[in-house]
Amino acid sequence: MKKILLLAFFIITQQGIAQQYLTREATLSFDAGSPLEDIYAISESVSAVYDATSRMLGVQVLMTSFQFKRALMQEHFNENYVESEKFPKAQFTGTYEGGQAIGQLTIHGQTKDIVAPCELLETDGELLLRTKFPVTIEDFGVNIPGAVSDKIAKEAKVTVRATLKKR
Repeated sequence: MKKILLLAFFIITQQGIAQQYLTREATLSFDAGSPLEDIYAISESVSAVYDATSRMLGVQVLMTSFQFKRALMQEHFNENYVESEKFPKAQFTGTYEGGQAIGQLTIHGQTKDIVAPCELLETDGELLLRTKFPVTIEDFGVNIPGAVSDKIAKEAKVTVRATLKKR
């Protein structure tokens, strides 16, 4: 019985020591434009979480939360390309290790291993998360029709900025 109580106490105290940070107001943007078309979208409804003890990092965005300059572009993005009803979110799960986010990125139901440069800076008890990395659109099964393939870059430049607060 003493061992069970000791184990329970250890688990509870370890959870109290864990430094977890989170936000539901991060920003994620992507640029998939080409010389023929300006294709830029941004979402300011991104969730991000970081556990300083385990170095686990997670970022998630609802595909329908992306805002484009033109409504028709947003409609095509959600209905024809990323199929937001079928694949409502994109997410990264992994770890932060020495200036890199290492883990798995899931977009359009496809999951790929990824290593991206990443900064986590502590300021005033908060963490500032910044990363910018390319995503090859074809790798995630997003079908780009031939008629518009010259207008859309083969790689989208993804940028994430978040201020995470202690939980």
